[in-house]
Amino acid sequence: MTHTAQLIDGDCRAATGESNRLTDRLYWAMSRLVNHGWLVEQFGPDGWSVRDERGRLHTVRAERDGGGRQPVLEVHVGGLLAELVNLPPDDRAAVLRQVDASLRLHMPAGRAHPDDAIQPWHLPSVVGEQPCAEVRRAYWSAVTLTDDYGWQITDVHAEGFDAVTPGATSPTAFRRRRGMGTTADTLAHLLTVMSGHVAQLAALISAHQATTRTIRLPLGGPR
Repeated sequence: MTHTAQLIDGDCRAATGESNRLTDRLYWAMSRLVNHGWLVEQFGPDGWSVRDERGRLHTVRAERDGGGRQPVLEVHVGGLLAELVNLPPDDRAAVLRQVDASLRLHMPAGRAHPDDAIQPWHLPSVVGEQPCAEVRRAYWSAVTLTDDYGWQITDVHAEGFDAVTPGATSPTAFRRRRGMGTTADTLAHLLTVMSGHVAQLAALISAHQATTRTIRLPLGGPR
């Protein structure tokens, strides 16, 4: 898929309710893989095809998740695509157009839907045994900050993390606070309760930042 699409008038109408939720969740999940070097070839109500960073083709049918599946993003996308049948035809087409345009324009996805944010999604960059669930949850919070908000995470430790935010010249310290209203808060909280895996997480974040392929339009401040 090339990335030269432009939004046209019909694609800019306000989306509400279920179609808006589905658009956001589909794009968030797909863009996590794109940020790791995957290439979306096609998608629709029947399923989708995507090539991983090694060039291998994955074709996933649109099937609802009956529970018990591994938390794998490409399978999750198939489950979300299965929900398109619940929408009126015009809304269904609008969701597909908006997701396609966002992929082509490399738009930032921002915060995950709450149901997606709590999932320990498998890391597409890891071959073989996956890190533990707490590392995976923290990793996806971290790469949301780097890939969608344009942050550079410079240090990760048991008390929180440090990051250079867009427009800043030096790192800001982010520590656990009351409440978890932002992605930064979530990451800081997860680091304080992580049992001995901070070094592994730091290495994964560092490796991703060093190999990020896509330059996005950052959303800016803490989210």
